[in-house]
Amino acid sequence: MSENVIQVLVIDDDEDDFILLQKHLGEVVGQKFSLHWAPSYDKGKEALHRHKEEKRYDVCFVDYRLGIRTGIDLLKEVISEDINVPIILLTGYGQRDVDMEAMKVGAADYLVKDQISHFLLEKTIRYAIYRFKNQVQLKEREAQIFMQDRLASIGLLASSLAHEIGTPLGVIRGRAEYISNHSENDPVVLKSMNVIVAQIDRISKLIHSLLNLARGDQIKSVGELHLDRVISDVLDLMGHELKKNDIEIMNEVVEGLTLKTTGGSESLHQVLLNLVVNSLHAIQSAVKQGRAGSHFIHFYVERKKDFLVLCVEDSGTGISKQNLRNLFKPFFTTKDIGSGTGLGLATSYRIVESWGGSIAVESEENVGTVFKVLLPVSNLAK
Repeated sequence: MSENVIQVLVIDDDEDDFILLQKHLGEVVGQKFSLHWAPSYDKGKEALHRHKEEKRYDVCFVDYRLGIRTGIDLLKEVISEDINVPIILLTGYGQRDVDMEAMKVGAADYLVKDQISHFLLEKTIRYAIYRFKNQVQLKEREAQIFMQDRLASIGLLASSLAHEIGTPLGVIRGRAEYISNHSENDPVVLKSMNVIVAQIDRISKLIHSLLNLARGDQIKSVGELHLDRVISDVLDLMGHELKKNDIEIMNEVVEGLTLKTTGGSESLHQVLLNLVVNSLHAIQSAVKQGRAGSHFIHFYVERKKDFLVLCVEDSGTGISKQNLRNLFKPFFTTKDIGSGTGLGLATSYRIVESWGGSIAVESEENVGTVFKVLLPVSNLAK
């Protein structure tokens, strides 16, 4: 076994049993163990919830008798809440029905306390961890296959939508251009028609991006774009919603900052629009949770070695550590049904990645989030 220390959580209301496990594992040669004790059902549940966020333990022992509740009850809760750790059930006496129930619910193994030795403990832990890792890898492969199937279906849907929506969009765009060409003396109408044309073009770009995401197409190289102008355009588009929600905009991106990209201004528009919309939703959620008052979205630029970093910071609800791990996976969303598809950040990440960059996230729950779009310094226009 590895020389790395194996972290073991023991949920048992009898301290003598904890000490006995500690003694046995201390006799194992070639492997070190660090034991952590939770002396009750509730304390054990708290420890497992912390593990869900921070991945603290490699294996967990749970006593069958925990006051008025049982280790089986706790095991069922762990499984239902998707807390991933192999759990070995302990009991003071051997009962086949308890053994079978533990296996049925999802225990990694079942041990009788008075039959335990350091050899049996070491072997049980090793096998439990090994089987658990194999199960996790199998689930990941199954999830990957399922994701590929979904993306293939989305690709077919996007292809169909591109055809079915393209014709009416073209008609609307043509009529808007016609009105625009005959409204030179009315700047209000002219501006409105230009917005309609721009938004129709954006819909077309979004469908195209969806096709790219599903098919894995490479985005072709184009020219330069002005970062400050892209931000300004996004803020103009979102201005009404931001003002309605009393969100202060702080934009510290210097005028004239120009980038060479492989996606064009439309792609960067899409990336920043997704980030601003997410920030808006996060702030709206914070207000609903009682954090009323001053809220903001802050744009600024940092330098990090070989990257120019465009930062979009908000004062919203923040993102949990668990959700941070899944943030850029296609179809992952924490929003209500109808409020998000789970494709926005996945698409944004792929766009930035195609430029040779990436998107990093720093977040603190109930404080806010910073999305950092990392672009290679070589992309800076001279």
